[in-house]
Amino acid sequence: MARMWRKPGVLMAAYVALFVVAEVWASPGSSGPVPHQLLPDLGSPLIAAFLAWRVADGGSLSRGIMIVYTVLVIQRLLWSSDMKSGGLVSIGLVAICLIQIGLLVSAPVYERTRDDWADRPPSSARLWPAPRWWMAAVAVAAGLVITLLFLGSEDLHSVPCVQPGSAPAAQCVTVAQGFPVHFLAAIPAGNEAFPVIYKGAAAEDLAIWTVLSFAACYLIWLPSRRPEEATVARVKAPV
Repeated sequence: MARMWRKPGVLMAAYVALFVVAEVWASPGSSGPVPHQLLPDLGSPLIAAFLAWRVADGGSLSRGIMIVYTVLVIQRLLWSSDMKSGGLVSIGLVAICLIQIGLLVSAPVYERTRDDWADRPPSSARLWPAPRWWMAAVAVAAGLVITLLFLGSEDLHSVPCVQPGSAPAAQCVTVAQGFPVHFLAAIPAGNEAFPVIYKGAAAEDLAIWTVLSFAACYLIWLPSRRPEEATVARVKAPV
């Protein structure tokens, strides 16, 4: 089983399978309130399968296109109305995208897309180098800072409000802050407004930015590990 997951073709098949799952999950006809066109429609599964086949065959350009496309999908999801309302569909799709990027930067796929992959011996390196301990601390700190910085982002949000006198409660429109999920708003009550923090939404924002910060930190650090792994592979090569 472990050897099977070291084959680029298997990893790229997993990428396409996740791509299809994401397309079905994000389709307007799926169960749950899913906004239309949550994912870009580019004739997707067939194109993804073709690019995955090219990567498994050693195509570095196709690998780069897939990484850039997946990053752009994450950006689109962060701005989606489903994400802003705290919907779990967009969060799940972001998780799928991160797994897909992980498959594309795995050691077997990376080595297959090098120019000299045919002359390289099979590598015994891990699928992914183990991250450093400090990455988690940096990710948590960056997630907190980014969450607080986005408090300046304002959007209209519907909240329950108290009407003067004995009138029943109604829905009022107020300014909401936080990104991608709005978690800070104000409940109007007569001539005053009381701030309200949605703790679950704030936790979602912090979790999203922490995970994305960790992924970005890992991807920036990853190239520094590549030469060492290649050197080890050449040293172990039979003479």
